[in-house]
Amino acid sequence: MSELAKRATGARRLTLDNRALRRELSDGSQIMKKLIGMSPVMERLREDILDLGQADGHVLIDGETGTGKTLVAHALHAVGSRAGKKFVLISCAALEEEALSKRLFGPMQPEDSLLPALEEARGGTLILEGIEALSEPLQAKLLSAINEQGMPGETRIIAISNLQEAGKTCEDALRPDLFYRLAALRIIVPPLRQRGEDILTLFTRLCEQFAEEYGCDAPQVTAQEAAQLLQAPWPGNVRQLINVAERAVLQARRGSGTIASLLMSDHEEMQPVMTTEGKPLKEYVEAFERMLIDNTMRRHKGSIASVMEELCLPRRTLNEKMAKYALQRSDYLG
Repeated sequence: MSELAKRATGARRLTLDNRALRRELSDGSQIMKKLIGMSPVMERLREDILDLGQADGHVLIDGETGTGKTLVAHALHAVGSRAGKKFVLISCAALEEEALSKRLFGPMQPEDSLLPALEEARGGTLILEGIEALSEPLQAKLLSAINEQGMPGETRIIAISNLQEAGKTCEDALRPDLFYRLAALRIIVPPLRQRGEDILTLFTRLCEQFAEEYGCDAPQVTAQEAAQLLQAPWPGNVRQLINVAERAVLQARRGSGTIASLLMSDHEEMQPVMTTEGKPLKEYVEAFERMLIDNTMRRHKGSIASVMEELCLPRRTLNEKMAKYALQRSDYLG
């Protein structure tokens, strides 16, 4: 695919994603619900979003590819005082420099249907995805525009770094004065491999969604597969997990293949016999147990009697385990 075609495809994807997220921005709680997980790093991420969402300063969001940085940017807008006001998302890597300069700063021609992004987002939020792709002249223009706004800025800028070059950081890619203006507030989105049993929760939810989409049953995860999901390196993070979940549902519909085989094809360095890599066995057992109870509660729509019967658990034991894993029956009703 040519570079021009890649950029056009990327721009189209961002437009569609932006439209879908725009419909949810009137209710910040809906976007926060998309940030699934009970791991300490996700609890901290949600707290950071709620705290920084109320601030006026510009924000820099960093993290590995596929971790959900754009979702975090939208959540920051949705939970803050600018919710309901204009927000504009620009992919800095999707446009050639001249087109990007015009889109950000103008001047626009009479036939153009859009205002320059900084003007269009006035009073709201401007999200700059792939901020490291800005050339030095455009960095200087952006810094000048930020300085002209004063403090606090009329338009809040949320910059997203997608820099994945080994040994190089966003700070290296930006001029220092611009970096420190944008990084006045900063969020680092955690990689999937640090999220523990969130991996199983996400995988289960994704499989349920794809199973509904394809009109089939979601695959059942064995204890060994659960351990492998937890131990996989996940270089593509949540985006990669989504792909694996969809492929797992499709192969389950055909009645062939295993989740383990999908993981092996994605991570050739993984061996069929997994090691705990320093993690206590207890953590894997608890993660699988939580996933099993969660899945069964979902399948029986919160019927305690049905769950007790299927899992052969007395009522007191089930209650204790649900309390231990922060599972609420009310979340499964209906």
